Amino acid sequence: MSRLPLALAALLATAPALADDPPQFRQGLWEFDRSAGGQRMHKSECTSPTEDMKRQNETIAKGGGCKFSPPVRSGSTYTFSADCSMAGPQGGPVSFRSTSVMTVESDTAYKIEVTTTGGAAPPVKEVLTARRIGDCAAKK
Repeated sequence: MSRLPLALAALLATAPALADDPPQFRQGLWEFDRSAGGQRMHKSECTSPTEDMKRQNETIAKGGGCKFSPPVRSGSTYTFSADCSMAGPQGGPVSFRSTSVMTVESDTAYKIEVTTTGGAAPPVKEVLTARRIGDCAAKK
């Protein structure tokens, strides 16, 4: 699987915010741990995950190429899938499907598991764990 689907899978990881009753998270200093395709990434940033999800959903919607299933909420879990087809690095079409499961622990913690399949490549699994670790530093 090329880097294109993996990069889009990272964006799709936040799309459960499309649900009628999206989760609301507190703004503040958040810590994000992501593992995907054998790589691990860690970052901390002052952000509002709820607003980030809305912006990323708008980006995905404008980019086209993906059709989303209606999100399904069961308690604190949101599940949806996206079927995508877009131009690949060599110009031919690349088709793949991502299934996301977001488990909301509270307004200060959540976990998203994304499985992306397509073509002859093995499935790519991504896990994002997000936790609010404090307030943002005051701007000087």
